[in-house]
Amino acid sequence: MIRCAECGEDEELGGRPFDDGRREITCDGCGRSWIRDTATRLATPSASVRPSDRRRPADCGPRWDDEPVLSTLNREAPALKENGRDGVPLSLTPKHEPFWQGGDSVRASRVFSYIVVHDTGFSPNPFHGLLTLACCKPRIRRTASVGDIIVGLSSRSERIVYATQVAEVIGFEEYWADPRYQVRRPVMDSPQIVYRVGDNIYEPSDAGFRQLHSFHSNRDGSEAATLKRTDLGGEHVLVCERFTHWGRSGPTLPEGLAFLSVGRGHRSNFTRDQVDVVTGWFAGLPGGVLGPPAQWKAGDQSWRES
Repeated sequence: MIRCAECGEDEELGGRPFDDGRREITCDGCGRSWIRDTATRLATPSASVRPSDRRRPADCGPRWDDEPVLSTLNREAPALKENGRDGVPLSLTPKHEPFWQGGDSVRASRVFSYIVVHDTGFSPNPFHGLLTLACCKPRIRRTASVGDIIVGLSSRSERIVYATQVAEVIGFEEYWADPRYQVRRPVMDSPQIVYRVGDNIYEPSDAGFRQLHSFHSNRDGSEAATLKRTDLGGEHVLVCERFTHWGRSGPTLPEGLAFLSVGRGHRSNFTRDQVDVVTGWFAGLPGGVLGPPAQWKAGDQSWRES
């Protein structure tokens, strides 16, 4: 097992072999690249790049500075309805009632647990009646199957950020083309944060995919090559209908689920008994968005009406 010296990612990282026997390793977690058995970076930011524009390769953190941005796909922000608390406009998107009730049986063959480094509403995106994982964590997206349960934890595994069960595993082409997911395309000039964090950001093109202006693009809307490579390397989008997202108000990880604790990678090597414990706990959870993401703009209430 190879561990990234920068972010501590401890998944089984792969790499690209060279003819002389060396191997270029790229971390799925932070995008850092190095030559096996060395600590040398392959690329250093150009001196011409302003320090304020530099970002770590996998930084999909919040963007609440409200700088002038480019419109996405030449679409206007959704029409506003009324102001909520603090005078912030509420979303027109109706609330979605879950189709299940707490206590309904759950079956799962596998469980994943991992640390949610940036809980901004982008990855995972728990809005508009679904929870989707379309970006980040490529190894989970490559290997998860329908019925698997995913549990996202806070930085030291002390709290639960969200829990979900995979309902569909689809490709980026389908995610883009299906009308059900158009609302998940980002509108970066929207005054409502729930529309900025859209994760349907890869439009099929003759050259492969075009990355939309989003949380994974550069600030000026241009493509961020490293993040694009990481996202598309996941191959799939996970669509989840049954989920609970607590965000910043997540409960403490119960003692009976302490085995879910993980470092910066992910875990899925749980015993059958442990999987059964997780499914029993998951079956009793309420559904939907119970609190704003941990990194959410103060005063914005659009997460409530999603």
